[in-house]
Amino acid sequence: MADIFLVPVGDGWIEEFRDTVESPVQLDGEQTIEELSDHEEARIWGTTRGGFKQDYYESMEPDDVLLFYSAGEYFATGRVGERFESSGVGEWLWDNPESRFNYTITDFEPVSLSREDLNSLLGYEENHSPQGFLRVSDTARTNLLQRYNSVEAAFQDIRDGGLELEGRDDGKEDDEDEPDDSPREHTEIQWHLVQLGLKHDYEVYVAKNDQNLTYDGRRLADGCMEDLELTGFSDAAMRIIEYVDVIWLDGDYIAKMFEVESTTSVYSGILRMSDFVVKVPNLAVEMHIVASEEDEQKVRREMERPTFQRVMGMPDHSTLRYTSFEEVRKKHQTVQDAGPLQSVF
Repeated sequence: MADIFLVPVGDGWIEEFRDTVESPVQLDGEQTIEELSDHEEARIWGTTRGGFKQDYYESMEPDDVLLFYSAGEYFATGRVGERFESSGVGEWLWDNPESRFNYTITDFEPVSLSREDLNSLLGYEENHSPQGFLRVSDTARTNLLQRYNSVEAAFQDIRDGGLELEGRDDGKEDDEDEPDDSPREHTEIQWHLVQLGLKHDYEVYVAKNDQNLTYDGRRLADGCMEDLELTGFSDAAMRIIEYVDVIWLDGDYIAKMFEVESTTSVYSGILRMSDFVVKVPNLAVEMHIVASEEDEQKVRREMERPTFQRVMGMPDHSTLRYTSFEEVRKKHQTVQDAGPLQSVF
């Protein structure tokens, strides 16, 4: 089972974090890292010797969970990729050769998780703050497993913003006029995408953590594949694919992938798609970021960022496009009224 590491990022290191983690380090130029010779780019972070930090570092295993902390909240997540020790890398990237205990980060994603919420999940005191790089204790992990079946399940809920916290009070009074089962817009759009796929004879897969959600009294994944049975994909690629909001498949072939963005941030869906392309660069897939019309410009700005442009330029035939909620709704209504379309999107 994966370990969990808490990684504080001090105020003086935020810019460095943006330069080498939020934006991957390019490794195909004059500067190279021997240990990462097979990488064109990588998200890289590190720590120094001191206290138990080196011991924690040496206990890191691939796919362990990373939670990055700054200014009272956990602002990003990822997984451990590869460990390597190099004072030269510390000096090159951060002008600090003491930061020589380095590691790469995979499945990186921004989040917003309060210190208090994570402390509640792990059984820490409410005002506990990580004072240095550390591995979550076995006791804290046991507390987490009292609410989740696995670290993986908790990790995915952290990324989706839906932690299971007993007695949580968000300060809002119940609205008696609104039923408790009123669907979220995110679930509604997923539902339309599922129905469109099924009506056009695709096999449809719904994100692992969303399959039991309901819309209009029906289970979101009714009529869909319960599990993905794809061959030739690495475990890292499958972890990404399993949590894509909706996938349309033509036999064993992934035809279209949809990430629905219904929150103020539109970054995570694009990042998931770009991570998929990095993991499976030779697969041609039509990818859609589905968001409200109000967020269209925000989505397009993110899609045009150089980091994403470099990644999306890798496959010859894959595409990434913006699709509006309204277009999805209209397409589904048209299909309900007139039957399947020659071209859906």
